[in-house]
Order: sequence, then C-alpha cells, then structure tokens
Amino acid sequence: MITAFKIFGERHTGTNVIQQFVSLNFNLEAKYYEYLGWKHRLAPDDLELRKYNTENTLFIFTFRSPYSWLKAMHREPYYSHFPGMTQLSFDEFITFQIEDYENSISMWNKKNKSYLELSRKVPKALIINLEEFRLNQSKIFQSLNSILETDIQEMKSITSYINGRGIIKERDIDENIFMDNLGPRNLDTINSLLDFNIMAELGYSKMEQI
Repeated sequence: MITAFKIFGERHTGTNVIQQFVSLNFNLEAKYYEYLGWKHRLAPDDLELRKYNTENTLFIFTFRSPYSWLKAMHREPYYSHFPGMTQLSFDEFITFQIEDYENSISMWNKKNKSYLELSRKVPKALIINLEEFRLNQSKIFQSLNSILETDIQEMKSITSYINGRGIIKERDIDENIFMDNLGPRNLDTINSLLDFNIMAELGYSKMEQI
C-alpha cells in the first residue's frame, strides 16, 4: 500500500505546486531530504536506492520543455554559488557552467535522463509534464487515483501555491510556460546541445525556427 510520495524534478518544473496538489487531494506523507535527498538532485544510483524501502512510496517525476525551462532558469537560476549568473544575457547563460555541469542544457539532459531511468526501477512512478498539469489537473488527478488504487471523486484544484522562495503564486503557474520567442541563434545553440532521445521519451518536440 502506498503511504508516501517523493518528488524529483529540476527547478522550475512545478515540484512545489505538484507537491501541494498531491497533498491536498490524497492522504500521503510527503518525503523530504531525509529520504533520498534533495528533490532537484541527480537521481540516486542503484547502490543508494537499495538502502531505502521504496515499496510504499510513489515516486513522482516532474518535467518541463527545455525551451521554456531555460528561460525560467535564466530569470531565477536558484544558484547561490555564483550570484552574478543573474546578470548574464540569455545567450551567455545557456552555455555557462552551472553546478557540476558544462551548462544548463547539459544539466537538463543528464538530470532528466537520470529521473527517467529511476522511474523504471521503482515499484510505483508517475511522470508529470508541467505543461499538462497546467492545462489539465483533472487528468493528473485521475492518474494518481489509478496508481494509488483510490476512488476519490472530488478533486481540489490548485489556484495558487507557494514557490521555492516562500512567495505565494496566483492562478497562472507560469505565464511563460508555452513561450516560443528564443531567437534563431539561441535556438540553434540549444538544439545543438539537447538530447532528443530524452525529448522524445517525454513527449516534447524539437522547436524549429519560424
């Protein structure tokens, strides 16, 4: 029986709002740092995973199109090691080193690949694209009902939530979630570095120049 859930996902992929959505609608314990660490980390490997009981935990993985995600990361990278990152232009930012990664696109590729691999190892997993959650919370609700083998009829939707900075966000989860204004040079750079196998597995399409 599933009694808890653990979310993994990069920054700006809806981890906070989806955690609040699950907690609002289902009687599950939310797992934090003490259970497999930081939610934005690279997914744990097999050796680390074996140290934890995963049978009663639903693993939720959140994803977002790399194009709008990069724009969100540029606005707020949540990266205290180099405060000057917020002063970089977007074309500088997308090729700038971050954490242990060559650049943010490499980080998107490697972390999301690790989440997909982990989703295939744990007993119960749910993959959520932020775009789909924003458009259709009821579909996510029904997926949760099915996985948890519950039959809750009334969904409590999320109209506002508290983000990672403790700031209340209103109805528009991210006004730029479907943005497409990147410019041809930036788009070429991003596409040259993206892993399109991961894109395809997540249901995202390559953005072409208009």
